[in-house]
Amino acid sequence: MGRHGIVRGGWWAGAGLLFLLVGAPVGADAYEVWVTNQGLNKVQVIDGDSLKIIGEISAGTKPHNVTFSRDFKRAYVANVGSNDVTVIDATTRQAVKTVPAGKTAHHVAVSPDDRLLLVSNPGEHTVMLFDATSLDLLKTIPVGKGPAMAVFTSDGKRAYVSNGGDATVSIVDVTKREVVKTIPAVGQGAMGMVLTLDGKASVVTGGGKTSVIDTATDAVVAEVLTGKDPHGAALTEDGRLILIADRQSDAVSLVDSGTWKVVATVPNVERPDIIEAFGGRGFITTRGQAVTGDPHALSGKNPALVVIDLQRRQVHATVPLGGDPHGVAVKR
Repeated sequence: MGRHGIVRGGWWAGAGLLFLLVGAPVGADAYEVWVTNQGLNKVQVIDGDSLKIIGEISAGTKPHNVTFSRDFKRAYVANVGSNDVTVIDATTRQAVKTVPAGKTAHHVAVSPDDRLLLVSNPGEHTVMLFDATSLDLLKTIPVGKGPAMAVFTSDGKRAYVSNGGDATVSIVDVTKREVVKTIPAVGQGAMGMVLTLDGKASVVTGGGKTSVIDTATDAVVAEVLTGKDPHGAALTEDGRLILIADRQSDAVSLVDSGTWKVVATVPNVERPDIIEAFGGRGFITTRGQAVTGDPHALSGKNPALVVIDLQRRQVHATVPLGGDPHGVAVKR
């Protein structure tokens, strides 16, 4: 994979949101979209077909991100306000345990074999490795400043951690339980992490650019310029597209994972934050009155889940949620 000089795809900032009639994605079975709402201290469960709220689950204070186990039997909610992780039985929608984590627990990464959890704690510059079955803490590992998210490699032997505070990525050897390498200059505010379907590249957003890391050499091999303030990132099921939420552009960029070029931009998504992809759709949280981060930069007027049609490359529907929606994940 050679280094590319990628120019920005076109974008258009707009505050209006479309609401269209909704149908189920072609070929998708029943599924749910879970959204962590920091303003309500709850997880909101949305039916993937009707796009109606069908349940709410109490979490900790300021639930920030939600991640499912690989078998979708559990959900892990990182609570930045209460410095812990709420573990939820995803079938019964009942919280089964609260696990103490580090300061401002931000995100939970799940290993490919469902045996390990890695919690990012930006408030204390650490990640915590947990046994996913017992929920016992195995090791607290110092990383870079302000770790936001992590992603395991396909074999589960390493994890890449985005450090927003010092624009680096820490590479953690899972067996040794320590950082073995630090990749510099990936962009201030490094945040969203995605591993490509073939496992050959780790992608991290931040600092006005998206950096592509070759997992064989651990070198940055491409930089993609999307809109302003790229934040959340998601990979489509076929692995062909990476969706990037450009917060200050009020848009979502679609990046080809083969060429690392922006192939389309979906406008009219006000203050997009975290993003997920499933069934030919993109699911994006849009902020209300932000209760974490920089309110001036992040707060919007329409706290919601915005659904985009990836084939038509346009907003498909908007689900008003109230509060301050942030994390999003699909339960299949």
